[in-house]
Amino acid sequence: MQFKPVFSSLLAFCVLATLAGSTALPDLEVLSTDTSGDRVPLPASAGWKPSRVCRLKPLGAGKDDTNQFEPKVEWWLEPENTYRVVFIQSQASWFVVTGSDFVIDAHKTGGVHGNGQPWTGDGRPIAFTVHKARDAVIKDFSILFPPFWASTVAESERVVFDGMVVNATNTDPRWAGQTVVWNTDGIDTYRSDRITLRNWDVTCGDDCIAVKGNSTNIVARDFVCRGGTGVAFGSLGQYNGIHDIVKNVLIENVKILRLDPKVQPNMNHGIYFKAWDGVATGTPPTGGGGGSGLVENAIFRNFVFDRVQTGFQIVQNFGAPVDEVEVSSKVKFSKMLFGNIRGTTNESTIVRFDCSSVEHCSDIRFKNVNVKGAGIQGAKDEYICKNAEGITGLPVPCGN
Repeated sequence: MQFKPVFSSLLAFCVLATLAGSTALPDLEVLSTDTSGDRVPLPASAGWKPSRVCRLKPLGAGKDDTNQFEPKVEWWLEPENTYRVVFIQSQASWFVVTGSDFVIDAHKTGGVHGNGQPWTGDGRPIAFTVHKARDAVIKDFSILFPPFWASTVAESERVVFDGMVVNATNTDPRWAGQTVVWNTDGIDTYRSDRITLRNWDVTCGDDCIAVKGNSTNIVARDFVCRGGTGVAFGSLGQYNGIHDIVKNVLIENVKILRLDPKVQPNMNHGIYFKAWDGVATGTPPTGGGGGSGLVENAIFRNFVFDRVQTGFQIVQNFGAPVDEVEVSSKVKFSKMLFGNIRGTTNESTIVRFDCSSVEHCSDIRFKNVNVKGAGIQGAKDEYICKNAEGITGLPVPCGN
């Protein structure tokens, strides 16, 4: 069984068994920090005592650290050179962690360097993937310059991410002032339960948090999101015949901040939801639609918006023909609360809910929300709710 050559000296203290051809979930091996290299248990923190602890060397500690994932784009685009463990959109992954009862502690100095600047187009790998993990903690971990999503947790349960730093900033002066780091999400959750995300600082060009299909009992708190497209649910309903459920989600204590436009010009949303049209157009990963879904029991509280483009948005026509009049998505959004949210938008639209004519949005409450538009040329703040019922707490009536 050949180990895929994707790790450099940065990961010398974290050895993973290969996923390829294995019938059992590989476990983390524990290495001591002394120079002998003998495998010995590392001391666990107080309280819960995991059976495995992995410590990472600092970023920049060795001359080859920035070559951890070298930007050999054509080589990485070959499927056999990456792991394919995330079903949605046929994603490729680089550093994959799987197993149970473990801690990965990077001590605020270690992590993954993705050398993302040269990457464009499809096929870019996810930098850090937690897959089929149980009872695990990832802490004080950095992901720098990912070419695609910085991280994802898939088919996992009872996993805590604490003290994460993501930076996907463009550093090439030729592209200053342009959005060239699309799809560099901070974290995507997928087919996972009881996931806790806390103390994150994310600079990216896309979703800071993306809660995807069949994510349940998710808690995310204490986030700073710099640039990108805000906090997202979705996209949902992309796969015909698959029912996406997102239930029991709490996201709180979040700052969504606009960056200097020379660094990152886009700051598209505060909080938004995206679903595919009810009729399939093309096939995944780039096309799709026709899938069903339900989003309910979601709470968003204690947010600050800094000059986002639109405060709150529901979009349900992904993949639809440009001339389609009625939105026919089979994904329903219901029982959501937005509380204690303040800030500004760069345009006059505060709320834009373009809900499905098939599955109306319903029972969405706003409480102590004070988000103001830019007031350009005297334009009044705008609240748009189509195919929406039971929208309460806004300064003007919205919906049916």
